[in-house]
Amino acid sequence: MAQRVLVLTNEDLADANEVPESIRPFIDEAEEIYVVAPALTSWMHWLTDDRDSALASADERLRTVFEHMHAGGLKPHGEVGAENQVTAIADALARFDADLIVLRLHASGIDHENWREHGIAEKMRSHFDVTTIVFYFDSEGHVVERDEA
Repeated sequence: MAQRVLVLTNEDLADANEVPESIRPFIDEAEEIYVVAPALTSWMHWLTDDRDSALASADERLRTVFEHMHAGGLKPHGEVGAENQVTAIADALARFDADLIVLRLHASGIDHENWREHGIAEKMRSHFDVTTIVFYFDSEGHVVERDEA
């Protein structure tokens, strides 16, 4: 099992009541957990350079994930990341030498999917030489698919 786990968590997924069961084994066995909540802008916010609401949302998402992990006896640390998720992971990897990246993404085609999520798993794998596991969630926060590489 990985010892240093980097978790990227996207919009609305942190509203689940606890760490999802399918992710829990990776988190429970980790010596250190670093969580990144990217500031995901909508297309229109990106065009108008309006990032304030995305930053506030990412901060709230990060705090919610921390609360869920703390309630489960875990001690994560982390940050709000850049709106470009590849940049957010690169920034995190500069501070945290992860041996596993866990991506919590929206399943393709659901209402909450952010335009920045398209193809992000492939981009992560092509940019970083770190094992990456992707969990895709439905709009209710349930895992509907898992992809490993």
